Amino acid sequence: MDRQVKKGIWEYQKLLPKVERNFQKTLDEGSTSLKREESIYFKCEYENPTGSVKDRSLAYQTAVLEEKGINSAVISSSGNAAISAACYCNLHGIKLTVFVSPNINKNKLEVLKKSGCRLEISDKPVSNAFKYAKENNVYNLRQSKDENALFGYETLAYELFTEGSFGEKPDAVFLPVSSGTTLVGFSLGCEKLGYHPAIHFVQSQSIHPLARLYDRDFIESKKSVADAIVARFTPRQLQISDIVERSKGFGWVISDEEAEREHRYLLGKGYDCSVEGGLTLGAVKKAAKNGYKYEHPLCVLTGKNY
Repeated sequence: MDRQVKKGIWEYQKLLPKVERNFQKTLDEGSTSLKREESIYFKCEYENPTGSVKDRSLAYQTAVLEEKGINSAVISSSGNAAISAACYCNLHGIKLTVFVSPNINKNKLEVLKKSGCRLEISDKPVSNAFKYAKENNVYNLRQSKDENALFGYETLAYELFTEGSFGEKPDAVFLPVSSGTTLVGFSLGCEKLGYHPAIHFVQSQSIHPLARLYDRDFIESKKSVADAIVARFTPRQLQISDIVERSKGFGWVISDEEAEREHRYLLGKGYDCSVEGGLTLGAVKKAAKNGYKYEHPLCVLTGKNY
């Protein structure tokens, strides 16, 4: 796609639930680089306008809100989704309130402070956001609850399926999972195209509510360097398990030590990704050690390095 056209996710509008053209606004999300180191592909989602894969989803979610005449929204987030929501709400003229934990990455917090959203720091950001939405009659953009959140993530599959840079298609895809919405949306896109890679997900040694059902080779920890993986429960658990098992994938737990080692490797290669990228590359290598052999595995590098 010619990025000068600036179609963003709307390049694939014919494959998405219809949104009228005048609401198809974009910050030029998507069309991120696909690179390769030896046999492993890397989809560089940190190149999105606000630095994460969340832009694909929020571009669609906020377009739907404007089309419906909804001008107020709320979101709870560990950082990336809130930053994305703030930018896309500004684009669509939607007032946004953001609830974040006091443990949020400080650099992400500074970005949010400059974004124009109303910012609330709370020990219970998720429940307080739901309460705020109900009491003030505003739309909750929380991706694990909003079905519209899935559609923007389908475009990740559309790009990969049509990617021709290296001549091969990935036969396995590895993604970090918190709420799991990215994985579910990506899988829906694959199904629409008849594309069936093995789908693997990765979580940290402190937050692993789903991966522990698969991978038992890890040591528990109270903290993790992966600050974008925070969900201790996901309503999409059954969907994720069904997707992973039907695709013959797996769930992996990767230690901080492994994540930081692989993250340093990626930074050294010029990938400006977050530590979750290190987790994902660690999962590719752990999978290989456990007998999962692929010709062209792909890591989705979901966010930038803060």
